[in-house]
Amino acid sequence: MWQFTIRGHDLSEITSVKELAQATEKVGVHHLQLAMGMSFPELVDKSTKLNPGLGRFVKDELGKYDVDIAVLSCYINMIHPDAEERERLLGKFESFVKNAKAFGAAMVASETGCVLSQIQYTEKNFTEEAFEDMVQVIQRLVKKGEEHGVMIGIEPGLNHPLHSLEKIQRLIDYVNSDYLGIILDPTNLITSENYLEQVEMVKKAFQMFGDKICAFHLKDFIIKDKKVLPVNVFEGQMNVKEVLKIVADYKPYCYVVLEETKDLGIKSAIDQLVKY
Repeated sequence: MWQFTIRGHDLSEITSVKELAQATEKVGVHHLQLAMGMSFPELVDKSTKLNPGLGRFVKDELGKYDVDIAVLSCYINMIHPDAEERERLLGKFESFVKNAKAFGAAMVASETGCVLSQIQYTEKNFTEEAFEDMVQVIQRLVKKGEEHGVMIGIEPGLNHPLHSLEKIQRLIDYVNSDYLGIILDPTNLITSENYLEQVEMVKKAFQMFGDKICAFHLKDFIIKDKKVLPVNVFEGQMNVKEVLKIVADYKPYCYVVLEETKDLGIKSAIDQLVKY
């Protein structure tokens, strides 16, 4: 009832698209969340390098091993305070949107970023001004998605302007488009105070805006010194079985992306997940 997916950059020592395809097939997975900037930065260090031929090359190389791109990632600081740098970043994201179909991807994903030049914790992210700025940027990106028939997947997080279920609902209300999608990573919204309520949180999210959820991140965690730290799936405190049941009930065959599960941990996790 799920389509298990991994991030390309969670596989180590990959130097080519062919190697990525082979390693993905080897762990028993057929879908990737691919961040070209992290897996193959030399190919996309300038947005002008993106082109349909590059997309088709990546798609064809992966396809030889029955692997495809579920989510094409272009994680940027979309609310960068410097206007020139922000425009550069948004232009790069829009280039991915324009070429997404050549990669065989139905969506391009990003987090919402930070009001500071370096992405870090700041309470300035939680202001109404930051939220409204983010909404305007996402409206622009979604418009580009509409032009090219590509969904824009937005991933919320505690330290971002989009940091709660209520803020997500507000964004959806403002950006009324079929091309806005939410990539739900519940661990991004978990704290040392609320982690025992994780199942209820996931269920509430699907009840509130399940029609907008286009992918789900499965990121296990432990609580240490009141901090939430990622670990391989099945090695932490996430209630994997209950969470996946909710996903299957609301979104059958949804892409479920293992995040921060690395290398040998991927094979181990997939071997257990496919038994569900």
